[in-house]
Amino acid sequence: MDTLTKHERSALMSKVRSVGNRSTEKRLRLALVRSETSGWRMHPRSIPGQPDFWFPRRRVAVFVDGCFWHGCPRCFRLPKANRKYWRSKIDGNRKRARRIARLLRAKGIRVLRVWEHRLRSVRGRTQVVSKIRRHVISHALPAASSTAVE
Repeated sequence: MDTLTKHERSALMSKVRSVGNRSTEKRLRLALVRSETSGWRMHPRSIPGQPDFWFPRRRVAVFVDGCFWHGCPRCFRLPKANRKYWRSKIDGNRKRARRIARLLRAKGIRVLRVWEHRLRSVRGRTQVVSKIRRHVISHALPAASSTAVE
């Protein structure tokens, strides 16, 4: 049972931000800067799904998925209260992520997804940055579609 009232829980949940989350995006941003990885922008409105990091020259979109909000198989624990609501909410988030990924891939954009828990340790951040750099370097822009999507 939840120890907070409905009003208290609502106030607490309203403070959870989808953009600029310290435990996810800011950690990865700092790791990219420290590794001297450049050429990215954050949350471009012109790209479907507004990826957390967008590498326009290489057409690579990176999404950082929160372990709770996207139902991480390693970390997610379904709350005991209001289970039906949370199950539906998490399923909806997963479906939207798959739909956006399909849409981006159809436009020739490589999509990378990173779990929040991967960014908690220095080792994990290093591995994530290495993976991003490999994909950014290896994904060459097709000559014919250099003006698409932006």
